[in-house]
Amino acid sequence: MTASRTDGRTAVIFDIQRVALHDGPGIRTNVFFKGCPLACAWCHNPESHAAAPQLSFNALLCRGCRLCAEACPRGVHEFRDVGGTVLHAVDHSRCDACGRCLEVCCHDALSIAGRTYCVEELLREIDVDRPYYAIGEGGGLTLTGGEPMRQSAFIAELLERTDGIDVCLETSGHAPAADFRTLLPKVDLFLFDWKATDPARHRELCGVDNGVILGNLDQLCRGGARVALRLPLVPSVNDDDAHLAGIAALLAKYPSIEYAEIMPYHNLGVSKRERFGMGEAAVILPSATGEQAERWQARLASMGARDLRIG
Repeated sequence: MTASRTDGRTAVIFDIQRVALHDGPGIRTNVFFKGCPLACAWCHNPESHAAAPQLSFNALLCRGCRLCAEACPRGVHEFRDVGGTVLHAVDHSRCDACGRCLEVCCHDALSIAGRTYCVEELLREIDVDRPYYAIGEGGGLTLTGGEPMRQSAFIAELLERTDGIDVCLETSGHAPAADFRTLLPKVDLFLFDWKATDPARHRELCGVDNGVILGNLDQLCRGGARVALRLPLVPSVNDDDAHLAGIAALLAKYPSIEYAEIMPYHNLGVSKRERFGMGEAAVILPSATGEQAERWQARLASMGARDLRIG
């Protein structure tokens, strides 16, 4: 199992979702790239943080056969008898994602998140879905993650060969400005996340401030890119009036932003953390309700925000 960051010829991808309906217009193929420079408190794809493939262990499916421990050359799997109960412990720090334990697991308790693709392999995956893109309003390809801009050289080559497929790119905005300039003419719509307006609060919630992000949003808008603002909103975390007013101000400053989409938080990612050896989340945040999303929409509209949607 090869790992690691893109060299322009390959990329590490952890999921391909087909017939997706919520990440750009029409029916889409969503490609999820591994690796992210942010550490958002509410991340629902914790397997996207690291750039390399990772072992996932679902304890609920394990039957304690111990074959994985026999197959693993690095001592990742250990079985302990605790009060008459056999517990399967996984040391993720030892794992190099070789996949040998998967070959002997009969119960699907083990899997690898992330696989290295070359451009030709990914194009073959995308080509399977081409007939769907012409249905309805017209669909296409959505590049997401993680942060796809971390593998921008690969994406640049990929988009040279997609033969007119509509392309959306979802991004946190935290990437070198030069990479955005390279991809700007190749991407039909940027789905641009805006997570917190105050720089200090952004650092607290996401691990970095939003200076680079704001600079890239400005560059895209002034450079003629099509941009939709995506607004991950978490109850009692980043739904304060100051942030909502900041969103309204951005929409006023950049009239070229086509719309803003409220993305209500769901906490499905919490259960994934243990499977990847990431430990429990520091804080368990509640999922947002439909009523909360509607209230956010109404509050934003009262502040002058325009073209609002709920995702």
